[in-house]
Amino acid sequence: MAACATPTPPALDGVGLERQGRFALRAQSPDEQPQAVQGNFRWYQTHTGWVLSLSSPLGATLAQLTVDGTGAGLRTPDAPDQRAASATALLEQAIGEPVPIDALEDWIQGRLGSATGITNITRDSVGRVTRFTQANWQVSFERYDSRGPTRMVLSSQHQQRDVVLRLVINQSTQ
Repeated sequence: MAACATPTPPALDGVGLERQGRFALRAQSPDEQPQAVQGNFRWYQTHTGWVLSLSSPLGATLAQLTVDGTGAGLRTPDAPDQRAASATALLEQAIGEPVPIDALEDWIQGRLGSATGITNITRDSVGRVTRFTQANWQVSFERYDSRGPTRMVLSSQHQQRDVVLRLVINQSTQ
């Protein structure tokens, strides 16, 4: 029953941007049935980094990823806490996919950031990024609000495995 408990999210103390919405992740290899998970997310900035909380459609906690100056931590209800030097390294360790999650802080605001290896950049008529490639991931931003894109699609093929992550942002505060 503890795995179904949903902790009360910490109150924001005016630190920075917060974005909430829905996510859907789907992965499939040629000879396997697709694997999928969907739910809600809450991403927010802290004094020292950012936090990404994932929950099921019914509100049960799936995972919480915390990034700060000392690295990244992952907490899930059914496994010991994990730490790594970066969120990208931690996520690859946890799910086996090299998702460039360290860039999320920039992406969720519609920015490319200072990461290297960004190619194929496309912008809309007002100069906002709409599409690019980074670390073998094709990323598209759609439907901007004043704080960034409200729809993001990230797709990759890694070791003959197709992975697609969709984010729909429906709430944003600062």
